[in-house]
Amino acid sequence: MLSLNATLRCGAVPLALCLGLGTGLRPGSSLPADDDDPSELEAQMEHIEDAVKHLRRSLRDPANRERSLELVVDMQAATFACKALTPAMLEDVPESARPAFVTDYRRTLVDFLDAQLELEAALLDGDEAATKAAFDRVRGLEDTGHARFTRDED
Repeated sequence: MLSLNATLRCGAVPLALCLGLGTGLRPGSSLPADDDDPSELEAQMEHIEDAVKHLRRSLRDPANRERSLELVVDMQAATFACKALTPAMLEDVPESARPAFVTDYRRTLVDFLDAQLELEAALLDGDEAATKAAFDRVRGLEDTGHARFTRDED
């Protein structure tokens, strides 16, 4: 994983500034964040799914490196936004288990973001084997996260 200094040397703008963290704004928006809107979490998750789908294609060709990096940054921004939101299924969790559920949810997102940072570092380094391994980890965490934190829609 890259240190902050290494990230800045790579020319990356600090993610917190891009996201407007601490400003009460939605990432990439001048609208106030609505932390209680489950559709906001769904929208961010769909954004992540779209990024993963497009990454699967762009990663096949090293010539698409810049596009892949853009997709990773988009996915990171959506993941950061999800950290401030809670899954709708929290309502189904017994009151006494809710703190542990929220902690597990946040920890899962931290692990997911860590995998995304590994993917970004591998892309920046031009390491195709590490890129594939990191992308596989991102996909696996996305799938298990959805299985654990989304309601079954019957």
